[in-house]
Amino acid sequence: MKKIILLTGILAISLAVHAQQQEPKMIEDAIICGISPNGQYAVSQGASGLRIFNLATGEEYVQYSELGYAEYYAGDGNCVSDNGIVVASTPKSSDAQYWKDGEWHSLPLPPNALTSNHAQAINADGSRICGTIRLANMGGKEEVLMVEPYIWIAEGDGYGMPVKLPHPDRDYSNSIPQYITAIDISADGKTIVGQIRDAWGIVNYPIVYKENENGQWTYEIPHEELINPDHLEAVPFPGDGPAMPQFESFMTAEEIEAYNEAFSEYVNSGTQITCPEYWDFMTQKEIDEYNEAVEVYNEKAIAYNEKFKAWLEYISAIALSSPNYAFNQLRISADGKTLGTTVMVEGELDPMTGDPSIENTVWLFDLTSDKITKYSKDEDLNIFYVADNGVGIGTTSAGTASNSYILKDGEVIDIASWIDSKVPEYWTFIKDNMMFPYLQLVDGQIVSDEVLMTGRAMATPDLSLISLSVENVWDNTDDGLCYIFDMKTPDSVETIRPASEEKTIFDLSGRRLRNAANPGIYIIDGEKKVVR
Repeated sequence: MKKIILLTGILAISLAVHAQQQEPKMIEDAIICGISPNGQYAVSQGASGLRIFNLATGEEYVQYSELGYAEYYAGDGNCVSDNGIVVASTPKSSDAQYWKDGEWHSLPLPPNALTSNHAQAINADGSRICGTIRLANMGGKEEVLMVEPYIWIAEGDGYGMPVKLPHPDRDYSNSIPQYITAIDISADGKTIVGQIRDAWGIVNYPIVYKENENGQWTYEIPHEELINPDHLEAVPFPGDGPAMPQFESFMTAEEIEAYNEAFSEYVNSGTQITCPEYWDFMTQKEIDEYNEAVEVYNEKAIAYNEKFKAWLEYISAIALSSPNYAFNQLRISADGKTLGTTVMVEGELDPMTGDPSIENTVWLFDLTSDKITKYSKDEDLNIFYVADNGVGIGTTSAGTASNSYILKDGEVIDIASWIDSKVPEYWTFIKDNMMFPYLQLVDGQIVSDEVLMTGRAMATPDLSLISLSVENVWDNTDDGLCYIFDMKTPDSVETIRPASEEKTIFDLSGRRLRNAANPGIYIIDGEKKVVR
């Protein structure tokens, strides 16, 4: 990635307007995963750890990484508020965390909370945080809901005890789910989206929590009819199968001791003598009782296997017929009207394996109606952000030469083309800085070409600010580059100032500008000025 190697430092490049080429701000070694709704703050999560930027001043507030592992992990939803509060979790303490005024704080947890608790999203003014709390571990004797959804509400200088969001006690199969999550939250904090993971870890589907005018929370399952489209009758899980009889249960302590001594002698001999059998140490009465128990067990096992087979067929039919929602890949728009999620669907048959390929698609749910709009692109499109007015941003998979797309009115629009259509002045910069060498084998010859790589996109709800994080897939020692595009088009006419009143303005890179039209730090008539 030659263009990344040559660029160092964090540059707050102010926008030149009118006759000059318009350029975005650039942040090195960053992958932006969240921008505050007002566009002032941005959060990066990558190999360099979690970093927080004030885009208005160019300041970087925090960077955490330890031996290549991040200390803090930003929430999967809207992770930063307009006043710069960032929500995250940390594997060190397993606490749900938030960063405010330069310090990390743990959110309060119920006394029975275990590990792996997460603060996932925060609303615009920072008054509400949603996330998940783990209250049980897998592996117990009884089915339990391991992870539940919660909301924290601002109280004093911090946040009060978490309030559990209402949710179903059972999944589609009438079993206790594994997880029920809360992943993203609307700007007003009154709509939250999460996901239900069934008891078997096979089927995932979205859940929406809403607060009414009386402050009461309810939930709904969007398009619940899609989970069981064939209206199959639920088949209950048959539980554990019958226990197989054990010889020791029919033997005396002396008989068991004699068998164990004989078996030890067999092992010590290097298996040169005959291996002892349990029945060699049992009375005929004990052997008859054991054989009777085996007959009863076999009858129960046959009956159990029939029940298990019926349950497995039911679960398999649901898994094949319902949407294959990707685990915890979902976002909600700031206006609370659109839910976006990644759905994996079957594609064409793979000629190598004979099995159908799996295509990642994006579905946008209109939460004010029954409308679902489905988007696909090159067999790989994942939800990354949902803006207001039903517009989504989809991105090809991380770890590849990824690209982003605007999803609007049923169309998949290359994000570079969309930026060009809104602010044509950016196109020269995109062409000069976001084309990368690409080698491919054609007719036995290695052909070098250049491809556009727009990376992973993040935005504000009105799409007035868009970041493109181009991951360095050629070198894992750094994350790559992030470009932040201000999509607010400047006025086409500017008042001409008399020469005697004209100010001398430079940005921090030393380039002279006609004006300080955007937030940032400038040198104006020899003095450093902050434009907010």
